[in-house]
Amino acid sequence: MSEHDELRESVRAFLGDPGYSWARLTGELGLTALAVPEECGGFGATLVEAGIAIEEAGAALLSAPLLSTVAAAAALDPAVPAAAALLPALAEGTTIATLALGGDCTVAGGRLTGTVPHVLDGDAADVFVVAAGNDLYAVAAAVADVRVHPTLDQTRGQATVAFDAAQASLVAPGGAGHALDVLHATLAAESLGVARAALAVAVEHVRTRRQFGVPLATFQALRHRVADLHVLVEQATSTVWYALRAAGTDEFAVAAPLAKLTAGEAAWTVTTQAIQLLGGIGFTWEHPAHRYLKRATANRLLALDPVALRRRLLAGAYP
Repeated sequence: MSEHDELRESVRAFLGDPGYSWARLTGELGLTALAVPEECGGFGATLVEAGIAIEEAGAALLSAPLLSTVAAAAALDPAVPAAAALLPALAEGTTIATLALGGDCTVAGGRLTGTVPHVLDGDAADVFVVAAGNDLYAVAAAVADVRVHPTLDQTRGQATVAFDAAQASLVAPGGAGHALDVLHATLAAESLGVARAALAVAVEHVRTRRQFGVPLATFQALRHRVADLHVLVEQATSTVWYALRAAGTDEFAVAAPLAKLTAGEAAWTVTTQAIQLLGGIGFTWEHPAHRYLKRATANRLLALDPVALRRRLLAGAYP
């Protein structure tokens, strides 16, 4: 078994234990430290290893701010003093961070002003990593106006965050474009996990549920639908892992939004079809099928929807 397989099995087993907590997730497994450089208290791994953990978190519909903190840490420039000072706390999981991108923020005299909508885990963050122009700044949540708003996905929060001349520290000069690419790649990895888990639930149902004295899996129409969904998941898998491996190269700016588009569409299609394949139980509140659909839908629309992603890719307009 490769190291990646061992990591995947460890994370899967851990998240399968109902007694897991944020303290155990960061302390025992150290998932927030994976992609943080060793000199900053991390393991010095890559976005590939972080992506494995995030994919499994998606499959488990993890509600903890793992994706947000990992993406924020990966967007920082460790060569910048303020970033180097922040990274150890992110690696330990004692500080929760999230990316606040796509707003209208500006900086003057070290003070940041502006508003950013749809900030993932904005209700749980201790620090916001905010894009202002082409740069990234760290701003403490204590000096921000955080307005939590309900979303379709009740398993984790989003917020609109407003800053009024808040004290800001530069953590990545020219890093705003890279931060968006990191967010795209991590959302893609999580969406892949959601798609894979939803498909597994649907496949298990059609294999074991019997109708007219035979398993549903014997009906050709259902077998064709499941085969088509499997192809979508395989396409998303290839695209996502290519993007994660491309981190740190010039290809990342193309591979990351493409992965987010491909995995997001696959997850949305698989989760909607899974509800149909599950029949009557797929429409009940007690079955987890609707939770997969909600996470897939939220991820699909976050950080540029499919239309905006296609326009970005076709125009080649990469920051």
